[in-house]
Amino acid sequence: MIMKNSFLNKPAVDRPQTPPPPPPPRHAKAAASKPEADVDISSSENGTKSPSFVVVGNARQDAEFVFQRDLAKTKQISLCSLIGHYLGTPQSCKYTASELYRILGRLRCLAHAIQKYNSGLGTDSPEFLQYWQPHTLDLLSGFGFHPGSDQTPIIIEGLEEMMKHLEEIFEQEISASKLLLKDGLISFDCLGELFRPESPVKAITGVGSECVYRIIDSYYDERKSIHGLRKSFHLILECVVLVGEHFSVSSFSELIPAWGGPCYQKLGEFKYQPISDDERKLFQLRGESCVRLGYGGAKYLAYNSNTFYPHVGQSQGRSSLMSMAKRNSPAPGSGRVMVDMIRGPCLGHYPCLGVDEASLSIIKLIGRYQQWLSKSSQANKPELSDFIAWDTVPPEFVIFCWPTLVGFSFAAKSWGHVLVEGLSPIEFSDHAFDRLVLSHERKEIIRALVQQGTMNHNQDIISNKQGGLIFLLHGPPGVGKTLTAEAVAEVLHRPLYYVTMGELGTCPVDLEARLSDILNLCAEWNALAVLDEADVFLEIRSNSDLARNAMVCVMLRTLEYHPGILFLTTNRVQTLDPAFESRVTIALRYQSLDCDGRQKVWRNQLDSVNIHISPDIDVHALGNYLLSGRQIKNAVRLSLNLAASQQSPLTQEIILKILGVISLGCQNMKEDETWNQ
Repeated sequence: MIMKNSFLNKPAVDRPQTPPPPPPPRHAKAAASKPEADVDISSSENGTKSPSFVVVGNARQDAEFVFQRDLAKTKQISLCSLIGHYLGTPQSCKYTASELYRILGRLRCLAHAIQKYNSGLGTDSPEFLQYWQPHTLDLLSGFGFHPGSDQTPIIIEGLEEMMKHLEEIFEQEISASKLLLKDGLISFDCLGELFRPESPVKAITGVGSECVYRIIDSYYDERKSIHGLRKSFHLILECVVLVGEHFSVSSFSELIPAWGGPCYQKLGEFKYQPISDDERKLFQLRGESCVRLGYGGAKYLAYNSNTFYPHVGQSQGRSSLMSMAKRNSPAPGSGRVMVDMIRGPCLGHYPCLGVDEASLSIIKLIGRYQQWLSKSSQANKPELSDFIAWDTVPPEFVIFCWPTLVGFSFAAKSWGHVLVEGLSPIEFSDHAFDRLVLSHERKEIIRALVQQGTMNHNQDIISNKQGGLIFLLHGPPGVGKTLTAEAVAEVLHRPLYYVTMGELGTCPVDLEARLSDILNLCAEWNALAVLDEADVFLEIRSNSDLARNAMVCVMLRTLEYHPGILFLTTNRVQTLDPAFESRVTIALRYQSLDCDGRQKVWRNQLDSVNIHISPDIDVHALGNYLLSGRQIKNAVRLSLNLAASQQSPLTQEIILKILGVISLGCQNMKEDETWNQ
């Protein structure tokens, strides 16, 4: 199981003092009062089966439950043994009603598990086989219980009767608690009715989204201290987490001390809250999305704004919990992410953030899962009894799925976790390649190469050379080199990874390790890689700069064995080392845009705007301005901003005004004597 229930082996402690009892209920049942020494329930006068307990006392103030002691011949768990373990007094057989009321939540959780176990006998339901059977047997293992056969129901004589008796004795308190919760208020005495095994609760997690938890244990506790009697409420909750190739169950404990000040609090301000029927449906849908999007290997998806949380402040791929707790802001924009619950945790990235109990339990769970995988691969037979590992989530537990998944954002260039409700399929621009301002022959060559991919029709003599594709795109700035790589990625519906100098560094050792990691990751994800300004790393070697020579050698060797598709762009092709020429699959030169090319770029940019365009815009006239493709894109963007601020359509006048500002800026840059210093 995920977590052994330590309360089953709780050491014996002094019995806590009973608080002053409230007035007796209207329907309290009690037997005739007699001293404990005179009570004997080990046998009955007519030879029938003796009861598991009797109630001594004629009022709730002095009502006590006397239990039958363990019978050596019975194979079932005795109620006396159960109560003794739960209250930490295994030698006693008599308890007050108030003592038992404090563990009513624990008794409810156990009875709920037994009911699920017994109802699942003889069925092949995934809920029973994958959870309730191992969970219930684990709960009872602390009592030395082992079922006689797979079809033997579990019966604890007197458990249901005792719980019913307690609920009748404390009927007023239970009814008052339910009414208070219904009115949107909560008190410390209401916690037992809020945390019931059949009623899930929700709470805001450290990742900024609500999670639904199942209650597997809850009870009140009272202990003496130097400050008097200290009351607290204990509970154990669990949720379902995708830990890699499997789903598992993460359990954690919470302690809620009795609060001072006002007796009642607003339920909406309490950490844990009940869920409505409408919320249950929404959480069920989110859980189904989590199972669908997270399971089955890496998936390339889109995420909405403020739903991706980068894992910053990390070193060597290992997470720093304190830095994660301090820097838990989401990335401001939307983007695309590769959800990968297998590689992410292996690199120290988890679907949680912070140092709260829920997050820490998930981190520990993933660590246990990786150990379980290691042992399973060695023995070639997983020990399913030691660890819950689901290939799919049983329908009953889908609602409890953790709200985030681990992924790599190509926009933020960072690993992190992403909210499930923010994920959606990507809407690819399938016509982006057709809109490239390139000759038809160039497009056909590029399309043929990338569609065939890295298929080894002609195997290299050296078998471990992977036969990837390396495109060298060279030409002046703003003519569509990087846009070509972006358009190819859109057509292939594949990720595009931008490799920057900041990621690679300038140390040859770091360069080799980081570049290899990036290219291997791209190969695993079937992603295209783009290395802009490649001349920085592939400049002609010299006799005086050994460090740069080492960097060039690293690049040449790494590119030789890259199995995927890599685009290299540069506007200084003359400075590239001659040895690099043989590594290139194809080199394409991009010329400066002519008038027709500029008109096409203007038309493509204007066709993609989402505001009204005035019919007076003359694309032919705009094409006469000597601008690069990037400058045209910037001009359209600035014109849109100006039109929006004026609350007017996009007109020729607005565009010409922006072009005047751009021309003046370029002229000032050329005239600035500090520009070339």
